[in-house]
Amino acid sequence: MEMSLWLALILSQLIGLDSFQVPQLLVNVTENDPWIWASLPEKEDHRIRSVLFYTEYEGEKCPFYDYRLEPSIGHPWAIREYLGNGTLKISAVVETHQNETVIESFRIRSLGENSASVEPLRKFLPSSEKSIDCEKLRSSTKYCLPTISHHRGKPISCSGRLLFSESFGDNENPWTNWKHVVQSQLLEPHYEGVAFVNRKANSYVENNMLHLKVTKSNYGSKYPFYLENCTYTKRDSNQRCGEKKYRLPFRKFMPPFDSAKLISLDTFKYCRIDIEAKMPIGDFLFPGLTLSSVNRDAIRIAIVRGNKKLTDFASNEIGGRTLYAGAILNDYGTRTYELEEFASSDDHYGNDFHTYTAIWKEESINFKIDGRTFAQ
Repeated sequence: MEMSLWLALILSQLIGLDSFQVPQLLVNVTENDPWIWASLPEKEDHRIRSVLFYTEYEGEKCPFYDYRLEPSIGHPWAIREYLGNGTLKISAVVETHQNETVIESFRIRSLGENSASVEPLRKFLPSSEKSIDCEKLRSSTKYCLPTISHHRGKPISCSGRLLFSESFGDNENPWTNWKHVVQSQLLEPHYEGVAFVNRKANSYVENNMLHLKVTKSNYGSKYPFYLENCTYTKRDSNQRCGEKKYRLPFRKFMPPFDSAKLISLDTFKYCRIDIEAKMPIGDFLFPGLTLSSVNRDAIRIAIVRGNKKLTDFASNEIGGRTLYAGAILNDYGTRTYELEEFASSDDHYGNDFHTYTAIWKEESINFKIDGRTFAQ
């Protein structure tokens, strides 16, 4: 079961141990081998839970990611990278079993004669440069860790490969990797007072960011509810897609608001997903970051209600200071099971950008907020 990523906006302190510090990066150079081992040595307390390595060769060339959930035999918490006679930049995002997240960066320089130097480096932004030479460089190594990940229906041979990336640049076509969902959400099972549409007022790119916006609709006798290029194809499509000609009894199918929902064209299976997003603030807003499959199973990476204050019948806070994540499982279309976890905050999650993460493995799913695990 592979899943597509969808983005939607609809209406409707640690105690005990001392703070963790990333150890000095160790480099192992082998004679007559342009490839090196770069590793983080671990102390006897075994506090490291996972490491995400990011590397660049010769200054913003050939960006590469490698995520480790467990140490490798012989080279714990290590990656094998091409150095040759050049330089290499490495950032390590380390998460501990105490839910601490620490980031350190290093520069490795080749000194020739099978030696190299390592120095601390200020944090740097990932490069977006890609080239055929990078692919040739990556494929030239014999080092490979097997993985169970799939991309576009095909298995991935080695771990650490970046499967999909989207920056939503102002000078790029924002819809190259995405398609719009166009349909009303007013009817069951959603019961949401909104129609997803493909309009610039509801989905656009500005300042290198994707914006999804709710607007009030004006459907009526002058503007009948009709969604051109509707993506809903089942029997009751006229209720989901509308009709060109206005009919008074049809008013009950007219959603009062419009918004947008995007689905990635790429599909994935067993991978890590990181999404940087700023959730909206406003009553009845219900944004979602989700992995969704064709059989309607789903992994909810992040759900945050827009309300500044909202409680359930038991007076539990369920508004924008509560982040929800989990999974939806369908029993062959007859029953739906929902598994849900949450993380609470003193502030509304929409007050700032956050990085929402899901690590989808064969037997488990880990959820993170800004590098901190809050559910698995």
